[in-house]
Amino acid sequence: MVIKKYLVMKHFIRFIAIIMFVMIFSNCEDGELSLQRIPYTGNDIRMDGYYYKFWSSFNSASIDNTTAFFLFRNGIILAAGSFGSINLNDVDEKLLDRYKFLEKQKIGWGVYNVKGNKIVFEQWTTSVGGGLPVYKDSYNIENDTTLTDPYGGVYHFRQFSPKPDSTNNFIK
Repeated sequence: MVIKKYLVMKHFIRFIAIIMFVMIFSNCEDGELSLQRIPYTGNDIRMDGYYYKFWSSFNSASIDNTTAFFLFRNGIILAAGSFGSINLNDVDEKLLDRYKFLEKQKIGWGVYNVKGNKIVFEQWTTSVGGGLPVYKDSYNIENDTTLTDPYGGVYHFRQFSPKPDSTNNFIK
């Protein structure tokens, strides 16, 4: 009797594991961007560099990371990711190497629109299974060098040259 219950439970757990596996990997298509790419012709935000924000990692009491992204005149955004440094000269040095990796990846690429004093964007982000989901957010434009996110983060502008190219295989 005990052996029979054990075998039933073993098959049940195997069945649940198979169902979960199928559910996780059944949708392997990447999300679709719903924003239309519109070239930006205004002067409310700068285009000759990148925007960055300093932040603390989860196990740190001090600010020890930088997140950066590029905006391009053609309406494309590229999240360059996070850097384990708050020294912007270090970030500058790492950005071009990071771009060489990112230009071949779909993650981080997206589109943005400026609507009034807001910049609205969508971009592909990492996934734990299946296709790449689309991350959507909007930031307030405080001035041409400062953006604020809804979570209290402040992004500052940094002039940067040579700025990477927005040409990619994912956004037409």
